[in-house]
Amino acid sequence: MQRRATSRPRATAAPCRRGLAAATVASLVLLSGCGSERQDDASSADEVLPQNVPVPAANGPKLVAIRHGAAVYDRPATTGTVLGTLRAGAKIARSEAPYGKRGCEGGWYAVRPRGFVCVGSEITLDVDHPVQRLLGEGPALERALPFRYARVKASAAVLYSAMPTAADQAQAEGKGKPLAEEALARRLGPAATDVPLDDTSLPTGVPLLERDAEGVGPDGYRTLGSWFTFPGPSARPAWLTDGASLTQSTETRVLKPKSGVALVGSFMTGEGASERRFAVTADGRFVPTDRLGAALGSTFFGVPLAGRSLPIAFAIRSPNTYALTKSAEPERLDEELEHNQALLLTGRFRTVDGTLFYSIDDERWIRHRDIILVQARHKFPEFATGAQKWIDVSLANQTLIAWEGRRPVFATLVSTGADRLGDPNAGAPSTLQGTFRVRAKHVSVNIDDAEVKAAYSITDAPWALEFADGFAITGSYWQSHFGEAENFHNVTLSPVDAHWLFGWAGPELPEGWHGVRVADDAATTIVHVHK
Repeated sequence: MQRRATSRPRATAAPCRRGLAAATVASLVLLSGCGSERQDDASSADEVLPQNVPVPAANGPKLVAIRHGAAVYDRPATTGTVLGTLRAGAKIARSEAPYGKRGCEGGWYAVRPRGFVCVGSEITLDVDHPVQRLLGEGPALERALPFRYARVKASAAVLYSAMPTAADQAQAEGKGKPLAEEALARRLGPAATDVPLDDTSLPTGVPLLERDAEGVGPDGYRTLGSWFTFPGPSARPAWLTDGASLTQSTETRVLKPKSGVALVGSFMTGEGASERRFAVTADGRFVPTDRLGAALGSTFFGVPLAGRSLPIAFAIRSPNTYALTKSAEPERLDEELEHNQALLLTGRFRTVDGTLFYSIDDERWIRHRDIILVQARHKFPEFATGAQKWIDVSLANQTLIAWEGRRPVFATLVSTGADRLGDPNAGAPSTLQGTFRVRAKHVSVNIDDAEVKAAYSITDAPWALEFADGFAITGSYWQSHFGEAENFHNVTLSPVDAHWLFGWAGPELPEGWHGVRVADDAATTIVHVHK
């Protein structure tokens, strides 16, 4: 059941969620307060928060998360408040000794910069654990996409929880056909990660395919083959034997065509006719790359507004521009703008024979019907004061503006629930209206299949900002156009825009963590969703 919008930012305990996938790593189960495999093993009298706990030194002993979504608690008890989560393979500084072992046989260790984790099925003190060796590289937080992404291109792809034998593959995949060999050599275009960014992650220009860019081969070209080749040894690690599992799961899952996965590495295995490349997913599973295509992510990005003012516009349907004179009909110019191209307007407008035009510069005009207009604000909500950060989402316009008080800092296009102004509490595929607060951030989350009409599955959607039960702002590596409402509940942005917004918005993500949750009374970024 979803919470109704309120007129002011507030937070309540979250019931079980719908908008983010139930299959998302344990972090979303824990963060939402849903049922967990953990049991209450301590009475309230034993849940006293230890006092004067020193922050573990960055250069001190470490521990490793061996399950995606391992929880960090505010105290050494599973009944404590979840502060955040760790990804599989994360190596975090810890205390020298545990703070007790009640309900945790391996002991409760303090971690940097705060909180406690239980050494056991999710955490190990073995810093050379196979999970760390294979997944230790982690997400690239400085790039527009934290992982290298792929989408299923063949009839289906099997996601293996354990390293499969040739017989396992034949049984699970049946007669499905891999991609043709020539597809591996096909050249690919620019990726979201090719857009140059400044020190604050703001885009500074068009995408540039450099020789050392992600997934580019030694010949300077990006192909499907090079996209699935990662730095390091190309052969399967000797210790990763047939049947070995990193996830402690026995589930083998079949992914529908177009399903998306996040990859952190790959290797060759098998010999002769059975030789094959497998990719390792961010949560430690294995998928054959001959069933995958590259998911490069849209290179679209919005407009940084430092030194600029509203209004601005974004072109739709690749329109033409016009020349206007006082004595003649509008003259269509031989210029076709790109779809979603950002336009800095002069503020002048004219109506000619019932058609409204906006001025781009002294010579060029554009019709109102051919743009999405982002107007200047003249009325502000009461919370828009001082340096308060807030995110303004317009459902009718499919736009997002990031504000600091009454100063706009970034504007872009989004995609929200398909029924733009419908009531999600009545089951409509729409985004909840109201004023909320960013209550959790995740480097990536699995999303509900309903977000893509259950046509396929999307794992590890990047740069998620949760703002209500079942509603989040995330980056999208599976969409190519923005400014069009086509989701279920979430608000999606291009990877470049979502990456900047994630870094700009509070709360701050602790180093090495995969997700963080804010206290109910903590000051953080506000999310204002309206018509």
